[in-house]
Amino acid sequence: MTVSEPTILFNDHLSSADRKKLTRVILRLAVPIFIGGGINAFVGFMTRIFISELGEVTYNSVNLCLMVFYTIILVVVAISIGTTTLVAQNWGGNQKDRAGEILKQSLIHSLLLGFLISLFGLLTRRALFQLLGMDEEMTAIGSQFLFWVYLGLPFFCPGFFMAAALRGAGDTRTPMIAGLVMSAFSLVLSYGLILGKLGMPKLEAVGAAIAINASFLVFTVLQAVAIFFNRTVLNVSAKSWRFDYRTGASIMKIGLPSAGEWSVIRIGFVVYVTLVGYYGHETLAGFFTGIAILSLTHSLTQGIQIAATTLVGQAVGAKDFSKAESIFRLTALIGFVIMAVCALVFAVAADTAVLSRMFPKLNASSIEYARDFILLICLVMPLMGSSFAVGGGLRGAGSTKAPLYAAAVGVYGGRIGFAFLVYYLFQPSVYVIWCSMFPDLIIRLLIMLIQVKSGKWKAVKIKL
Repeated sequence: MTVSEPTILFNDHLSSADRKKLTRVILRLAVPIFIGGGINAFVGFMTRIFISELGEVTYNSVNLCLMVFYTIILVVVAISIGTTTLVAQNWGGNQKDRAGEILKQSLIHSLLLGFLISLFGLLTRRALFQLLGMDEEMTAIGSQFLFWVYLGLPFFCPGFFMAAALRGAGDTRTPMIAGLVMSAFSLVLSYGLILGKLGMPKLEAVGAAIAINASFLVFTVLQAVAIFFNRTVLNVSAKSWRFDYRTGASIMKIGLPSAGEWSVIRIGFVVYVTLVGYYGHETLAGFFTGIAILSLTHSLTQGIQIAATTLVGQAVGAKDFSKAESIFRLTALIGFVIMAVCALVFAVAADTAVLSRMFPKLNASSIEYARDFILLICLVMPLMGSSFAVGGGLRGAGSTKAPLYAAAVGVYGGRIGFAFLVYYLFQPSVYVIWCSMFPDLIIRLLIMLIQVKSGKWKAVKIKL
């Protein structure tokens, strides 16, 4: 197969035995992320339940803060995809010492990145809420929450790059174990510090921020211990920790478009929330509750995405483009099937009585909005599974611009453009606004599939 030869999207010539073998490899990488990320998502879901006990205003304010915080985390994780790709391609090319050097430079650059983001966030946290048109009560609660989160960010930012490097080398078990311990810390501290339980002070929103900082710091420290005491496949020498801008530039060249993609998506999502907010606190609370339910599936899409990034990266590093194509097809199919099953489960479980027991402090209207939003989300979940898989594969090949362009057109054209246009023309019900997720996901997936089919991802060159 020649480089840049077009990819056949749906016709795979793998034998049944080879397909089963490749499926096992994909799941071996993805399942630890399913488990670790799933438990972490469950803890995040429980944190939202704890916060809902403080009333709808605090609930909405902290949820908006969590959107901002997870936007930052997603940007950091997206930049760390540069580390995953470089480690995977060097690992696939049997240059394991070089993979360890890439991890070193990743840690140095991640510290710098964390301090820069923290400084910017501390200076702009109140202005953000004012820009979004939030009232003074929500602004006060939110800015206090973000103050504590930004203080801790530089100290746990390297943890994401450690996890990225380990996954690029095929070790998803170590980040999973660190994530499980992190989740346990987060659950206990969130329960204690938000509600004043277990002998801890009742710090409400601030307690949630402190719990987040402490748990992510645990995640970082545990991985650092494993790496520097040679308990993982990726070895790092204690010598020569000099700043290497060339390796940093290579990481950023791959990671920044991915970060731009997630920034486009999440910033667009925050803008989208302001439109939903026009319909009142009850509608907004229902929307955030639906998002909290959806967050339980993030580990599934993340697992398939990281497996695609790692395996496509390793195949491209070994110049095995036929295998890379098969990985694209199989991960997209697995992502679609897994998320379709989740959609069926959520559709059956989306009952107002169940949601009322989970969020007893939210009123009946908020619960009804949450149920309806969850049912709409279920219709697009299979497309989410395939979209994350295809995007992950493109990033593994180093082709990170196509997912960025897809996100920009999908979010700002399909979702925000559609939603604001119909709002100002017709002032429809919020359900019409929520339906803008359909053109968004369809556009994103189509643009990325066009890039995969073109075969141009096979010719991407990465300078190390």
